[in-house]
Amino acid sequence: MKQLYFLAALLISTSIFSQKIITEKINSKEFYKGRSVKIYIPKNYDKEETVSYPLAIVLGDQYLFDMYVGNAKLYADTDKAPKQIVVGIDMNETYLKDVGVIPSNNALTTTAKKFQTFIKSELIPHMELNYRTSPFMAIAGQGKAADFITYLLKDANPIFNSFICITPEFTEFSGGRIESYSLARLGAIDNSYFIYSSNNKEYITPKQNDRFNQIGTYLSSFNAENMHITFDKFKNAPSHLSVIGETIPRAFDKMFYLYAKITKSEFDTNIKDLGPLEAIKYVEKKYLDIQFLYGSNLNVRLDDIFAIEGMVMDKLDGDYLRVLGDFVAIKYPDSHIGDFYVGKYYELGEDYEKAGFYYKAAYGKMDPSDPNANAFYENIKRVNNLKASQPKEEIIEETPEEEQQEEDK
Repeated sequence: MKQLYFLAALLISTSIFSQKIITEKINSKEFYKGRSVKIYIPKNYDKEETVSYPLAIVLGDQYLFDMYVGNAKLYADTDKAPKQIVVGIDMNETYLKDVGVIPSNNALTTTAKKFQTFIKSELIPHMELNYRTSPFMAIAGQGKAADFITYLLKDANPIFNSFICITPEFTEFSGGRIESYSLARLGAIDNSYFIYSSNNKEYITPKQNDRFNQIGTYLSSFNAENMHITFDKFKNAPSHLSVIGETIPRAFDKMFYLYAKITKSEFDTNIKDLGPLEAIKYVEKKYLDIQFLYGSNLNVRLDDIFAIEGMVMDKLDGDYLRVLGDFVAIKYPDSHIGDFYVGKYYELGEDYEKAGFYYKAAYGKMDPSDPNANAFYENIKRVNNLKASQPKEEIIEETPEEEQQEEDK
């Protein structure tokens, strides 16, 4: 009964954004009747004419597609992932043929090879030609389809960045087949790869559990910065269905870790012990990497600036506040934040005249209705008072005799 409630809630939530889902028939040389697909187009796609979107292929156009789209929308709306274009392939009557393997040697059947070719050589080119897709691509499947996904790792330069294998039904040959791909080679490719797989031993056979652990141990043995491998064992999952439902958001956390704002964990691990200049460079590089990996030309978030603000102020007497201020001014020329940092830099250096100049420039950019405007004005008052309290230079007037001596010289 709980499973029925879960599916009902899922279908209701999906209907909220169903107006963004279209159905297309993709012409195919592999399948003479073509293949039907559902395509989810993210919000504001028509307005964001210069934006490219990561592409996700879901093997199935029903519950798994709905789950993926729901999570894609949630993560994009909360700024934890870029918006995605999601394609669900209709496999209702062809599932076993599309992902079939020959039992004796675990090779793909003729139809499954055609399906693989359709995905790589027909569906993806169609999407790239007709939609604004970025180079980052993900593929997701469940059960036998999850095992089918791993065949795509054989390519010398895999077309997908992310492989989401949900409760995979590995065969006795899957482990040896995957090892034969020599996946350590991916570490030398200038790209990033994510393999996320899920299962729970309570809901699969002991043999399946052993295969899952064997493959997970092998893949996790690679020590390459560009390979992110996770074989998740949902030890406390109440049901097999809950494992399926939880896999996609957990996979999103892994494959979009770089896109999200700087978390406490990221700060403690990668930033905390850096010097101020290195911290500023880290933030700048983070956004260059986001653009390179996901194709998202994202402006530096002010939240990420604020994440390093304290350390830049506190370390080395705030000597790099000027660098931070200039960095923010380039990214947000209409914001008062950049001028504030430069003003703080001069205030810490006891140059109160210049500090006042930049604080006034910052105040002038603030909206008078901003509830922080009055509080910000205190910066101007403070440096004015500090400037007034500085000892004035004494002017010594020359005597008439000294003036005459100067003239004689």
